[in-house]
Amino acid sequence: MRKIILIFALVMVTVSLSGCLDTQVAQIEQLTDTINDHIISGDAYFNQAATSTNNYQYETAQSQVNNASSDFNLARSSTQEALIYAKNLQDQVYINYLQITLQELDAKINATNELKVAIPLFSRNDTRTGNTHVDLANGYMDTSLEYQKQREDIVQQNPTKFKS
Repeated sequence: MRKIILIFALVMVTVSLSGCLDTQVAQIEQLTDTINDHIISGDAYFNQAATSTNNYQYETAQSQVNNASSDFNLARSSTQEALIYAKNLQDQVYINYLQITLQELDAKINATNELKVAIPLFSRNDTRTGNTHVDLANGYMDTSLEYQKQREDIVQQNPTKFKS
């Protein structure tokens, strides 16, 4: 009788743990969708802000760059949450993917902050200093593209882990 109870208990623990792992993977997948949506939206706002700045529409640019900042920060907090799940799973593919995503987002946030600084400078006709900040923003965005490429490579190398 004790063997039956022990076997039953082991089966229950195994099934329980299996469900937890599946739940954590589902959480990562759901958060990854959210992260990507915020990155796409943040990129669009950032590009709109750059265009508005070039067209001397500084109030519009400031609003758009604030929206970009918000989206990138939301993506970053979702990435940190997903990284906790990945570390709990001890899944190195997800861990690497999410760490690279954090680096990409940090670069995008830095670029956005530089553009935030540049916009009021341009509105005061301080183009030299404004251009310095735009150059920094462009450098950060170039760096973010390198991280984005690394993320895409991980997805291509692990199609079973990432839905298309």
